[in-house]
Amino acid sequence: MKALYQKIRVFDGKSYGLYRSLADKAWDFGDFTLEFLHVQGDPFAPASRILVTAPLQTLGYGGEWSSTFERKLAISDYLLRKLSENVKERFPDKNAAIEVETPGPEMLVRNALWVDNGTLRASLAVHLPGEGRKIQAELAAEILTMTLPDLLSASLYHTPENQAGIERSFQTLETRRTILEELPKRGLVAFVPDGAVLPRESGLSERPLSGAVPFETPEELAVTFDIGGKTLRGMGIPKGVTVITGGAYHGKSTLLEALVRSVYPHVPGDGREGIVVEESAFRVGVEDGRYVRGTDLSCMVRDLPGGVSTKNFSTEKASGSTSEAANLLEAMEMGSKTFLIDEDSSAVNFLIRDRRVRALLGDDREPLIPLTDRIRSFVDMGFSFILVAGACGDFLSLADNIVVMAEYKAECGNTKARELFGDSEAGEAPKQSPTSVSLPVPRTFDEFVKPLLPKVRPASAVERQVKVKLNGDSLLQVGQLVADVSRAGLLVDKSQKLGTGYLALNLCQNPEGLPLREMADKLCEKIRNVGFRNLPQGMSRYMSLPRAVDVVAVLLRMR
Repeated sequence: MKALYQKIRVFDGKSYGLYRSLADKAWDFGDFTLEFLHVQGDPFAPASRILVTAPLQTLGYGGEWSSTFERKLAISDYLLRKLSENVKERFPDKNAAIEVETPGPEMLVRNALWVDNGTLRASLAVHLPGEGRKIQAELAAEILTMTLPDLLSASLYHTPENQAGIERSFQTLETRRTILEELPKRGLVAFVPDGAVLPRESGLSERPLSGAVPFETPEELAVTFDIGGKTLRGMGIPKGVTVITGGAYHGKSTLLEALVRSVYPHVPGDGREGIVVEESAFRVGVEDGRYVRGTDLSCMVRDLPGGVSTKNFSTEKASGSTSEAANLLEAMEMGSKTFLIDEDSSAVNFLIRDRRVRALLGDDREPLIPLTDRIRSFVDMGFSFILVAGACGDFLSLADNIVVMAEYKAECGNTKARELFGDSEAGEAPKQSPTSVSLPVPRTFDEFVKPLLPKVRPASAVERQVKVKLNGDSLLQVGQLVADVSRAGLLVDKSQKLGTGYLALNLCQNPEGLPLREMADKLCEKIRNVGFRNLPQGMSRYMSLPRAVDVVAVLLRMR
């Protein structure tokens, strides 16, 4: 620390570019080591990035916190949140000299802070001060050699409070892992515990709604798990077709959204930390205008007028129903087994087809095969569906399980549904399409990614390497390739979208000729074990780990 202080003091009043020399070596901070990953070119450029490392033992933690994935995630997530809180408290306004990623409620592998092999690695942003093009050495020295060490010391060292918080996070993750292992043994795809808080403060907030009605399981759907000597009771959602129904504003979409977000673990106190969904679950919805390239839609879209085949379908701008069919079939191709669908975010003609329209036009004049015609065949092939249907009553006849939401309370609707229309015309299942069901064959690197490689290069003549950029929240750029990721898979924040971009770039640059999902699985598992340190280009950006299925979903949208 003293050496860094002395070097900075020499810079006072000199050219701002001298800051770059700080990246020439690692700086000894006693218990910590500091490296500059990126040094900004002027005071108004994006902040400089630093990497701080320290042995866990030096910070007072035992080696067991590097022994399993759940332990590494627990300590990494908790300490990042503690560091983020202290940075915000020290710099409450927008002109912060030091910044660190502020994580959402999901517990993810993040390069902002990760523990691996007995070492903690934290990535922060530092705004190096300058007046015009001149270095302000005194202020820079204060930020780097006084404020930064104080924040690290207050956040990362072992304390009884930190130990208790880390243990709570670990127990949450261990409970989740145990339930995930039990779900397939019991024929379930999801679990919602009693007491879960599903509603959020608002559509713009992920905080739990104060005073919300806690979830209570209807007796007919109750399952229990014995974990750590305690019995955990909740609603088990079985394989097959589950329909969530109810009136508007009664909580059916709220329940589905909680299930959607729970493909990732949540922090204690979020209200959804006990909800568990099988990890390949994929939200399927309309995506007007999405790019589709070479997807086999034939099982849900017959050949189009003019003899256009849908076995190898491409379009620059898919319609609502076509985009949703592509989303579903591509997710099946990528290995997803459970699909979450809300009628409010779906194309009506993707979900159902009115009998009167069917009778008037016939199948030969309608290329679209609605989900009602296919869903039971998909279930026979091992897929499961959880659907919100407040108006599409045809799905009630096709359901294995019905959950009715009334004033945010769940009821089992199976018995009442059978009593009301079990054998009546209104409740008859739609006639299944005679067309055979054949799913898309998983694509390999050579089939799909290889044609993209000529554009995996710097986006301009001044860039020396392929860069990953996120324009707004929607457009992800990898070199000269662009994908709209606003509705691609389940990407919950900017850092996860950037992480997806870097993983996609890595897959393009390190081909193995395997199916895309298998390649993505191997890369994601590697990062789960060691963090992002093997992706050096990404270390200067905040990234979090997506699922393999979401990485492939983004690759399929690259144009």
